[in-house]
Amino acid sequence: MPQRQDYVERMLEELRQSLAEVARYRQAGSFDAALLTLLQAQERLFVRPVAEFMTRPVAEQVRLLAVGETAAHAREKCLAYAALLAEAGSIYAANGRADLARGADEVALHVLLLAARQFPPSDPAELQARIAALAGRLPADARGAEVRALLRPSETGA
Repeated sequence: MPQRQDYVERMLEELRQSLAEVARYRQAGSFDAALLTLLQAQERLFVRPVAEFMTRPVAEQVRLLAVGETAAHAREKCLAYAALLAEAGSIYAANGRADLARGADEVALHVLLLAARQFPPSDPAELQARIAALAGRLPADARGAEVRALLRPSETGA
């Protein structure tokens, strides 16, 4: 199991580096390069082509991330996925695509809410802060029914 733990930790570090690279592309206005890098990072995270997970319901995507993982690793993978999606939202917003930005932000928020419920951390403050930040980016009337239902019990103030 230590070998698996090392692998997951290396992969998560690579994803953090990819996020930094994506942010540099976004800030430089290289939106296509940023989105391509995000897609490649998502494929590394899921260990499968984008077409095999992107069209699945969010709950199924979270399940795919968790298969064979400890709760802690599943949560970290979900947090990484949500960060990738939120960065996609930032890219779309910077590129004038508010509709796509809202969609990416909603999926990111949905992933975080499911992770908080299915893989709760011992100290939920950081996760709740991420949820509140994403909820703040997404107008309440733009949230889907599943996200609204998951937000209701968490009382994030969003």
